[in-house]
Amino acid sequence: MSDDRPLTRKTRRRLDRAARDRLIAEIAAAAPDEYPPARRDDIDLSEEAAEVTSNEASTVELGEAAQPLDPDGTTPAEPAQEAPRDSDRQDQDTAPPAPSAEPLPMPGRSWSRLSSIPVDAGHLERNLIITATRHDPAHGAFDVLRTRLVRTLAEHDWKRVAITSPTRDCGKTFTAVNLAISLSRYETHRTILMDMDMRNPSVATVLGVDDPGSIGNFLRGRTGVTEAFKRLGRNALNIGTNLAVAMNDQVESYAAELLQAPETAIALSRMMDELDPDIVLYDLPPALAFDDVIAFKDHFDGILMIIGGGQTRPDEVHEAMRRIGEDVPLLGVVLNQAEADDAMAYSYGY
Repeated sequence: MSDDRPLTRKTRRRLDRAARDRLIAEIAAAAPDEYPPARRDDIDLSEEAAEVTSNEASTVELGEAAQPLDPDGTTPAEPAQEAPRDSDRQDQDTAPPAPSAEPLPMPGRSWSRLSSIPVDAGHLERNLIITATRHDPAHGAFDVLRTRLVRTLAEHDWKRVAITSPTRDCGKTFTAVNLAISLSRYETHRTILMDMDMRNPSVATVLGVDDPGSIGNFLRGRTGVTEAFKRLGRNALNIGTNLAVAMNDQVESYAAELLQAPETAIALSRMMDELDPDIVLYDLPPALAFDDVIAFKDHFDGILMIIGGGQTRPDEVHEAMRRIGEDVPLLGVVLNQAEADDAMAYSYGY
């Protein structure tokens, strides 16, 4: 079974700056011009990350309408009511009672009921989750990616992001977890990360969670939202508790069929209602290895494509996007680069 977690620093191939720039240029040349406008670089990289505050809706309480006055200044008497006819009495006796107004469930009502999972700083660092401890200066690349992604989604009123790669071992789960933890530090945003790679689930392993359960059972409606999702517990790393994760430890033999089943649409709709997230990250399988991303395309608004430095070819990126469909916005191409000499060991492009 392939492991999509990042290669260790001892085994990753070295990619110097010239090779990195050449690869980015080749990928840009290979990408078709018909991609939707959301893929264009319209945000200044020099802008600082800024927290986005939510708008609070205001309500106006209406009082009773004033009664009009007669010319003499008195309130007119109400007209006499006509006595009901026998037929009216009969209709009143047989008419069904008016339904009582039931208050609608509050969106996000289940968020506070989610149980938490412990945060092990040492385990995260061993798995190269650099946005957790922030010791590696490359964490800044994820912070900039976070800010650009938040602004792009807000501009288009989108929430759901698919994270995939053309082939295996490009580091998509590594990118998904690092990005999720970086997003957790936006206190006004609720972020959800779901391990939808049911061919090779690995989010639980990266986070150090044993026996996370089955994401397949949640998608089939066998388990509820509060059972499938966990929040990260309070910790000394300033990882926000407004991050919820749905993990998995069971391989699904018919993953693509499950992803496009009606039960999955119902489960995801229930999740959006009960947790009311601002951003949802779906960690999906490689696009060229399986048809899972194609089967799931109705459930995300755009794609982050992860490419492996020194191994992904530009034609593989082009073919992956062609299979997914040019109607799907390409939010960004993230280069999970091999070892480099500067802080941008992990770079990205929009």
